[in-house]
Amino acid sequence: MPVIEVRGVEIYYEPHGVRGDPTVLVHGSLTDSTTWSRVLAGLAGGVSLLVYDRRGYGRSTPGPRPTPVRTDAEDLGALLEATDFYPVHLVGHSYGAAVALRLAAERPDLVRSLALHEPPFLGLLSDRPGGAELGRRFSEGIDGICGQVALGDRAGAARTVVETFSQRPGAWERLPAAVRRSCADTMDRWVEEYRDPDALRPDPAGVQGTLVPVLLTAGAESPSFLAEIQGVLSEALPNATVRTLPGSGHTPHLSTPEMYVGVLLTFLLERNVPVA
Repeated sequence: MPVIEVRGVEIYYEPHGVRGDPTVLVHGSLTDSTTWSRVLAGLAGGVSLLVYDRRGYGRSTPGPRPTPVRTDAEDLGALLEATDFYPVHLVGHSYGAAVALRLAAERPDLVRSLALHEPPFLGLLSDRPGGAELGRRFSEGIDGICGQVALGDRAGAARTVVETFSQRPGAWERLPAAVRRSCADTMDRWVEEYRDPDALRPDPAGVQGTLVPVLLTAGAESPSFLAEIQGVLSEALPNATVRTLPGSGHTPHLSTPEMYVGVLLTFLLERNVPVA
């Protein structure tokens, strides 16, 4: 499978599908492009698809990320230009949604739409009445997780992250052992990402200046703070549509892949440019 050097690192990517608009899936924290495996076939039937591993994840090489969201967005922009795969629809999950929104704000020439599932903009909670206390508690939670990693308890920290973003008891234990190990192994990168202020709050001017169509999805079974974040974000984005996904949580591409594919394709195909 292809590997391309951009900005001093090697980025692994996979193309899927041959018809329809270019579409890129941007994975979140603690995982890599393999997280999309259950939705690839369905999406590739309607769009020309590319998945990739972000810097330091999966089969992409690591490199410095002094400002992770900005670095990852710049990597993605460089990948699109190097492969001549743009303008694209960007589908971002969790932290990957923050990366996608950053690229759309900074390089609108590369992006034709966004589909964002539950970006972890915890800083936006303070923008709603009563949200400041909730935001403070989650900020303290991040501090605690970072402290676990600093003490070497990466598995415990990864378990806390997984259970924070899940409403279902036993979410960590239900993960395969290999996935639990992978999550623990990437906790240092999680700390980098959640210590980045841009991961917790997007640039207001960039959000308001993002004029492309945006689909905001939230799982009906996700923690309520994620839906609150989507609510604040939807009010700030000029061209946003909000969908709540019944039966889904923070990872609809894993828990309800068929429904998620249907929601995404409905949004994406409405915006497709016919292929000659």
